[in-house]
Amino acid sequence: MSEQKLQIVMFSMSSYSEWQAGVQNRNYHILQNLIKDERVGKVITVDYLPPTWKRFYKNWQRNILAKTAGEITVSNPLVKIIKISDKLTVYSSVFSKISKKKFYGQLKRFLSREKFKNFIVWSYYPLDVDYFKELPAKLFIFDTVDNWCEHPSYEKFKNQLKENYQIIDRQADLIFTVSADLQKLYEDSNKVYWISNGVDLKHYQQSYPIINRDIGEIKKPIIGYVGTIQDRLDQDLLEYLAKSNPDKSIVMVGPIWYPQIKERFKKFSNIYFLGRKSYEEVPMYIQQFDVGIIPHKIDKFIKSTNPMKMYEYLACQKPVVSTAGGDIEQFKDLVYITNDFKQFNDYLQKALKDDNHQLKERRLASVKDHSWLKKVEEMLNLLEQKL
Repeated sequence: MSEQKLQIVMFSMSSYSEWQAGVQNRNYHILQNLIKDERVGKVITVDYLPPTWKRFYKNWQRNILAKTAGEITVSNPLVKIIKISDKLTVYSSVFSKISKKKFYGQLKRFLSREKFKNFIVWSYYPLDVDYFKELPAKLFIFDTVDNWCEHPSYEKFKNQLKENYQIIDRQADLIFTVSADLQKLYEDSNKVYWISNGVDLKHYQQSYPIINRDIGEIKKPIIGYVGTIQDRLDQDLLEYLAKSNPDKSIVMVGPIWYPQIKERFKKFSNIYFLGRKSYEEVPMYIQQFDVGIIPHKIDKFIKSTNPMKMYEYLACQKPVVSTAGGDIEQFKDLVYITNDFKQFNDYLQKALKDDNHQLKERRLASVKDHSWLKKVEEMLNLLEQKL
């Protein structure tokens, strides 16, 4: 590859404002490590494009109207462009819901002003594939984070998503998948690479002199969960664990998508819902756990996932008990895996009883090769081969 630094246009699966508010996902971590790499010159991220009018108004309020960090270089009723740093610019627009053609026309004019010529398109957003025909990129990359066809939030877009994944299969130059199972989504296996999720070891190994009171005052032992509390959570399993462990505290850290979930569990005095925590705070909460759990339902969607919480629990040296799927099996020597409720609970007791210094060291060692830095190096090396 020439010495010219890479220019990347990234279609994101989140809005930058959501990342600033504490949302963390694969897209966020890959972006943060891309802009640290000396091979990358500049990245322009295109905020999550609104597929519905409800999301249109949400994006318009949070991304266009609200105050944001960074230098605002363009601001009008439907578009805001923010320079975050010399290497990162956020392009936020709701125009795609009104007119895709005008949206891409505006984006192309901006790329031209920024002197983006031999750029790469790197997408996390399977609901739009018009960039293949609209943007003159020298390389198209798609990073597949879960199978959105199986996600309940995108049920009404299922047919469109199936068609878009086929277009990605035909037209992308390089495809990454978060799980091994997701490779089956594509027929052209020669350009598909499984690169699992990762973890920022330094972030999760940091120490906290002060522990937040909401978890610091909860009785131990603590059975903990970190993540969005939504459909994938097996509520029946959670209820079984609550009934089986009246002497233990079950702590759920993360936003609750559906109020009825919290309503169902309000009768249990040993379940604590602590709400969303910032990325900076999450390690502190996991460090207070005695065991981390991943009680997910077993369905087609879960098979396409690769839970970041698994890497985070292990980076904090915590024992993990999980249902199967999502490539959990790659850590089968360290993670207790079962779909049976009684055995899940038995494993919890064993994890608490058998935990020791040697196991803690093995858990930490198991994720040292799964840093986000190494994941991005692997991606960029494959990208360079394509170029």
